[in-house]
Amino acid sequence: MAASNDCNYSATSIGHGLVAGYSAGICGVMIGHPLDSIKVHLQTGGRAASGTSSSSAAAGASNDQIISRASSTTAANAVPASSSAKANMSTSTAAAATPKQSALISESTIGKRSLRALYAGVTGPLMTVGLLQSLNFAIYDTVRRALYQRHLHSDKETSGVGHPDDYLHYDDLSNVALASFAAGATLSTLTAPMMIVKTKQQLMVWGFREAIRDTYTGGTSAKPNPLRGLRNFYTGFGLNFFCDAFGRSLYMLSYEGLKRELARRKDSEQSSYGDRVSTQILSTPDRMVCAASAGMMCWAFIYPADVIRSKLYQKSLTTQSSLTTLDGIKMAREMVREQGIRSLYRGVGITVARAGPVAAAVLPVYDSVLEWVSS
Repeated sequence: MAASNDCNYSATSIGHGLVAGYSAGICGVMIGHPLDSIKVHLQTGGRAASGTSSSSAAAGASNDQIISRASSTTAANAVPASSSAKANMSTSTAAAATPKQSALISESTIGKRSLRALYAGVTGPLMTVGLLQSLNFAIYDTVRRALYQRHLHSDKETSGVGHPDDYLHYDDLSNVALASFAAGATLSTLTAPMMIVKTKQQLMVWGFREAIRDTYTGGTSAKPNPLRGLRNFYTGFGLNFFCDAFGRSLYMLSYEGLKRELARRKDSEQSSYGDRVSTQILSTPDRMVCAASAGMMCWAFIYPADVIRSKLYQKSLTTQSSLTTLDGIKMAREMVREQGIRSLYRGVGITVARAGPVAAAVLPVYDSVLEWVSS
């Protein structure tokens, strides 16, 4: 292929990926965010309710600290109370801290705030997810194109398949896995700050700025060190990297694999190259079924890491020390030892249920918009 064509392909494909990714991202947020809020409350509210006596005591102390931080945030500009009123308030708060405190907080939040509570933390994703998904799918699409084009140049047998634009239907599934891994790994550096801010908003029903300020300062009134403040946004980064990179790789690999298998079953006589088949014959409902299945498989795989990520973000509300991925691994071991392996799958039902409709909307929208702008 000529150099001019290569340049045209790269500029055009990036633009197409940006448009398709933005459209898919907005659809995903509006459909999935309410269920994501419920998932976070289930993940972070379960340990205190079902742990051992030692873990329950620790959870009660943690909940005291969370309530204290939430109260201090909302009362920052209020008139100071008298010392006796403060003492009474502290006593009542301590007395209210029970092993079921987290579950009660979750129930009251969702029950009293209704739809608003379920959309707590949606501001950040709405502001950023379009851009992030655009960048994500642009990287994915570009890497996938490049890998397929390289394969075309190195394998003369593919000359009968077509040209580089056929990558959407004829490339190897290994290309899909590598391209999606590269996209997820790159985006994980941007999604990590967004995830911890969003989780704090969902847990505390804070505003966007409030959650950012708490994360940067670590919940203290003292002026933070800029480097440490930035590091707070990358709490447990290894867990986020695993969810984004490995999760997205499995997500897109499953989606493409299911589409090709369904296309092969629907029309066994269509022209193909080797084990590669065209998915153009699939209808939108077909794609939605494949996408929903891929999303559910992906979340079932990464869910334990997502639970620990949420718990680590919750713990950051009660400590001023920087938490790392190793702290998350240690937390996972303690949870399994005290509560069993099921503790890592708390809330998995609602998450898998959420993954189905969200993926059924996101990936077919991406496919349809990409094919439309490319035509």
